[in-house]
Amino acid sequence: MLLPAFLVLGLGLCGSLFAQSGTSTAGKDLSNSGVQWSFTLGQPFHLGLGSGTQAHLNQGIQQTYQDNKVLGFLRYDNTAQTALTNCQVRLLNNQAAVVASTITNASGAYEISQFPDGVYTLGATTTKPWGGVNATDALRVRQFFTGTAPLVGLRLKAGDVNNTNSVNSNDALLITRRFSNLVTSFNVGDWAFEAPTLTANGQTQTLDFKGLIYGDVNASYVPSNLRQPVRLVMEYNALVSEESNGTWVPVTTGFEGPVSALSLVAGIPAGLEILDVRSSLPPGDLSWSCHAGEFRLGWSDVVGIVPVKGQPLFEILLRGSSEAPWVPRDLSEMAGPDGEPYPMADLRLPKVISKSGSWQAGLYPNPAGEFSTLDLHFTSGVDHVNLVVYDSRGRLVWALNRDGVPSGLTRIELPVEQWSEGRYMVRVGVVPNTTNTILPSDLARQWPLVIRR
Repeated sequence: MLLPAFLVLGLGLCGSLFAQSGTSTAGKDLSNSGVQWSFTLGQPFHLGLGSGTQAHLNQGIQQTYQDNKVLGFLRYDNTAQTALTNCQVRLLNNQAAVVASTITNASGAYEISQFPDGVYTLGATTTKPWGGVNATDALRVRQFFTGTAPLVGLRLKAGDVNNTNSVNSNDALLITRRFSNLVTSFNVGDWAFEAPTLTANGQTQTLDFKGLIYGDVNASYVPSNLRQPVRLVMEYNALVSEESNGTWVPVTTGFEGPVSALSLVAGIPAGLEILDVRSSLPPGDLSWSCHAGEFRLGWSDVVGIVPVKGQPLFEILLRGSSEAPWVPRDLSEMAGPDGEPYPMADLRLPKVISKSGSWQAGLYPNPAGEFSTLDLHFTSGVDHVNLVVYDSRGRLVWALNRDGVPSGLTRIELPVEQWSEGRYMVRVGVVPNTTNTILPSDLARQWPLVIRR
């Protein structure tokens, strides 16, 4: 393909023009007549001028551009190879100047054509948001630094979030802090892209390349999804009474496998305010924050822990009380020492109840396995409590009567280990004393109980 390029020179003596051309000599006075020549790419152009005091060269010179073209797909470096749409793909020369650019289409495809021969680098930019990163990624970075897990290629590049040309525990700390909303950006940016090179010599070339969010070293993010996986549930396992200066509640787990990373994003139940967090986890990079009604906590450690039944992972200092549940959100998960998230795990914590108002009760855990307890909390004592359990056919399975139950918390263990798997109904009736404010409409409550082993 021939593309016109015009060069205007004022010449008064013989000389040489170093264009992308071959050699031709004109033996005429350029002030009186025109001169034509031909040339070949890559050779110096020699022009010999004739007599004349005001010789001018005013001739269109055609420069040959080969029909170069590069095309391919820009994809995210995850298992699904998600197409990166509406991203700018750029062709840069060896001075890092942009020669040409285009925008990827709905399938992540791009095409750039009609550029001169030479050596180039492909790059990309995007305005897509940062996301998909949590404490599991921080664990992977720690494992790479200690030599227990590899990071190569683009994933290694994405781990260098502090832009120091090395990946270590400082990067892991920054990843956890950004997940926890303690920092809002990395100085290296939000997106990393491969930078393949190509040598253009008059042909069509296909080059696919990839992008990755900085910090997403396990490449778990799916940019096209509005929601990310939630592999964690939060359940109440007891009742505690609200304290005036705040109530410390322990957060435990029923999960029995080894844990090396914990990522929690949860809406804070209405009526509660988080004042502080203290950790019982091994030294790592635990960080947390509260913002706009959302609680975030991240922790990772290469050695990790094996949770002990009943022992807290961490404790939360709460102000207020609430009947509402904790609801984990996107990216909440536990991961094992291999850096892989578990399909589902749980966190358990007590429900904080008000000292005023009617009586409170809770049945935990439910579903139950080998144990279950009924927590009762009365603001003032009651004369009598009647507890009965029926099976799915309405047959009486178990009953308990207790007189003179005091104010505060009373815990009753149910002998579920003696019962078969299935569905049951637990009913509690109370007889208030003369000083109690329990309304007649609130003298009995019931809950379904599921036994599953």
